[in-house]
Amino acid sequence: MLRPEAVAEQATRDTARERRRADVMVALGDVLDPELDEPVTDMGFVERIDLADDAVEIVFRLPTYWCSANFAFLMATDMKVAAERLPWVREVTVRLVDHFAARKINHGVAAGQGFAEVFSGEAETNLDEIRRVFRDKAYLGRQERLLRLLVGRWGLERALLLTLADLRALVSHDDGEIRALALRYLGMRLHDGGATDVTALAFTALNGTAVTPLAYPDHLRALRRVRGAADANAEMCRLLLQARLTHPAPGCGIDDREEDTA
Repeated sequence: MLRPEAVAEQATRDTARERRRADVMVALGDVLDPELDEPVTDMGFVERIDLADDAVEIVFRLPTYWCSANFAFLMATDMKVAAERLPWVREVTVRLVDHFAARKINHGVAAGQGFAEVFSGEAETNLDEIRRVFRDKAYLGRQERLLRLLVGRWGLERALLLTLADLRALVSHDDGEIRALALRYLGMRLHDGGATDVTALAFTALNGTAVTPLAYPDHLRALRRVRGAADANAEMCRLLLQARLTHPAPGCGIDDREEDTA
């Protein structure tokens, strides 16, 4: 039987380990599936976080064996960067499991290689353009949710005249739905050095032009197409992942280590 002091020390270590595991999960909450604009944690992609002192191993699984390698590579890279920002972390290993390109992706991310280097002869460029395209879609999708809500609450003209200062103020709004949508939209509105002039309009087209009341119906239809496609894809991914976890292929269950299949 362990001494009471030893039991207390073990409990302290367990508590510290769980706090660190929670730190990692919070950090991973900022990592998005680029196509879906949803956190990888909300999508259920993060399967396990293993800790050994100040070293972290993140194990993740995507909805299908054939999920796009470029998206998988982006998420793996972003997970590594996010976890490495934690002050106590010394080493991060990201391990994609049960995926056709797992070996290349895992080794490439560990070595700090770019996508074109990892998939030499198969990919001609890195993924900056893909990131830009999906950031644009995320901008439009997040705008649709907030703009439609505000038009319903406040009317069209008031919503379209909202400035960046007004948008920042909404982040502290009493209404939790407005607060959450404003925070998500503001993050994308300011991404990559977006306009920070507090008098700038909050809602604009991708080219920065104002959305007028006359143009609003067409603008909203375009936003809905983007947001609807992302929502449908996200729901499909959730269903596929749930089916995959519920009925895993032989050797591909959560307790199996199937990362090196390529």
